[in-house]
Amino acid sequence: MSPSSSPSPSLYAPSKSQGHSQKRAIAEVISETFPPFNHRTVVVEPFDNEAKRDADFTEKLNVMLLELLLDFHAWSTSRPTHESDQTADTLEKDIKAVIEMEKEQGMFSPPTSVPTSLVGTRIFLAFSLLASLDLCLEDADYFLKRKNRQRLNDFVTRIKLALAALTGLTA
Repeated sequence: MSPSSSPSPSLYAPSKSQGHSQKRAIAEVISETFPPFNHRTVVVEPFDNEAKRDADFTEKLNVMLLELLLDFHAWSTSRPTHESDQTADTLEKDIKAVIEMEKEQGMFSPPTSVPTSLVGTRIFLAFSLLASLDLCLEDADYFLKRKNRQRLNDFVTRIKLALAALTGLTA
């Protein structure tokens, strides 16, 4: 290092008068009483408030998820019944339309036995189809319910896993 770039000794080594005033200033600083650190208002209360807010949020989230699951369950159980009723109503309307048309043409006879006429055969087949369709709908309703239960179970499992991932819990 060159002599011109070395720091001046007066910057690092205080003179006696500067050292005495510095010591006095340090002694005064040390002897001062500092205001007490209120850890309760600075650390504890904000932490408690945050924890309370998190607990409130978790509770509200749980209530919302429970309501969602109940609504989804109600929807999934009523849907197959509604669809079956709707299909049955549509078929009944179609059959009534055929019966009305046959009445207008004067060819309607109620199906008491196996009909011999072509129009009567169509009505008999329509009623037979309706009966067999009703049985098929019951079977389809059973399989739809099973499938919907499985889908609902998978949905609930996914929601639980998502909640576990969000809250850091293990599944």
